[in-house]
Amino acid sequence: MKKNFKIEPATTKDVAAIAHLLSCAFGFSKARSQEYLANIGLETLRFIRGEDGRPVVCAGLLQTAHVFHRKPVKAANIVHVAVAPERRGQGLAVPFVDSLCDEAAKNGAAIATLFASTRPVYRKAGFELAGHELVYEAETAALPSTSRLAFGRVELDDPRLVTAYAEKTLREAGLLVRDAAHWNELRRAPTDALAAYLAEGETAYLILDMGDKARLVIRDWFAASSEAALGLLSFLARFRSVYPVVRWHGAPHDDLVAAMPDKGWRLAHQEEWLLRVLDPAAALRQRGYHVDHARLTFRIGEAALQVEVSGGAVEVRKAGTSGPAVSVQPTGFVQLFTGFRSASKLAHYGLLAGDSADIRRCDQLFAGPPPWVAEHF
Repeated sequence: MKKNFKIEPATTKDVAAIAHLLSCAFGFSKARSQEYLANIGLETLRFIRGEDGRPVVCAGLLQTAHVFHRKPVKAANIVHVAVAPERRGQGLAVPFVDSLCDEAAKNGAAIATLFASTRPVYRKAGFELAGHELVYEAETAALPSTSRLAFGRVELDDPRLVTAYAEKTLREAGLLVRDAAHWNELRRAPTDALAAYLAEGETAYLILDMGDKARLVIRDWFAASSEAALGLLSFLARFRSVYPVVRWHGAPHDDLVAAMPDKGWRLAHQEEWLLRVLDPAAALRQRGYHVDHARLTFRIGEAALQVEVSGGAVEVRKAGTSGPAVSVQPTGFVQLFTGFRSASKLAHYGLLAGDSADIRRCDQLFAGPPPWVAEHF
C-alpha cells in the first residue's frame, strides 16, 4: 500500500471489524477486544481500510504526557498497532505510524511513545529506546509483616487514588499523566476480582487483582515513603495463605524492592518502551532539569538548539551551526532526553560528541531517576 492511503477515525459501524483485527493481532477474546475499545474510547481509534473496505491496520492515539523531573511533556501514546495477518510484511506500519505522529504533533504533542512488538520496524519510523517496563515478583511468604499501617477498602474510582498517583509521577521519571483511557484499563474486568485499598493518611494505596489463584497482581500502587512501602508489603503478607506470589510494575530503583529482604523477590519481566521526538525545542522547553542553572548548545542531526536553565525557568532557542556544542545523533537524543542513557555513555557508544566539560555538564543536566512506566500501553 502506498503512502497516499487515507487514515480514518473509527465510527460505531467499524467497532466489530476493529475488534476482530485486535483479536488477530494480540489474541484478545471478542469480549476483551470490545472492552478495550470501550475503555480507550472510539474517538481515539484510527485505521486504514483495505481495497475490500475492511480495516487492515488500526491503533489508538491517546493524548497524554510523560513527566520528567516534575514537569509534564505533552505526548501521544500510540497503542496496540494491529495489522491484519494477510497484510503483514507489506510496509504498512511505518507510514501509518508516521501519519499518527503527524496528527499528534498538530495536536501539540512534543513526543510520541509506544511499545513495539518488532523494534526494527519502529526504529525506521524514528522511535528509539526510552525507558523501562519492569514487573517484579515476590513470594508472599517472604514479605515483611512488621508494619501496622492500617488500610481501608475504597472504591476503584476514589479520587484520592488519582491524587496519590499524580504525586508519584513527581518522584519518578517517565510516568504517564493518565487520562480516562489509562485509568479505565487499570480498572478493567474482571471487576468482581478487583479491590482498592487506601492507607491511613493517604500515604499508600493498592489496586489488587485477585482473579488468579496462582498469583496476586497489583495493578497499581503508591507508597509515599520507605515506611509506607514497608506497610504496603506487610498488608500484602496477609494474603500469603491464598496466593504464593505477588506481582507488580516497578521502577529500576524500586521502592518495594528496597523495602524487601535480600531474598524472596525476582525480576519477572523486562521490556523497553520507545519514544520519538516530534518537536525537539518544545520537548526540551517542557522538560524539568536536575540543575538550576546551565547553558548548553545541542546539535541534533542538522538542527542546533541552545538550552538555558535559570532559576528553574527554561529557554530554548535556535543556535548557530558553528561554535562549541554537544553533537548527538537523533537516536542518541531520545535516550539522553529521557535519561535512559547518560551523555557519557552515549559518547562511549559513538552517538554523542563534545568537549569533555560539556559532556559532564550534559550528564548533570539530564540526571535523575531512570525512566519507566507503570503500565503497558
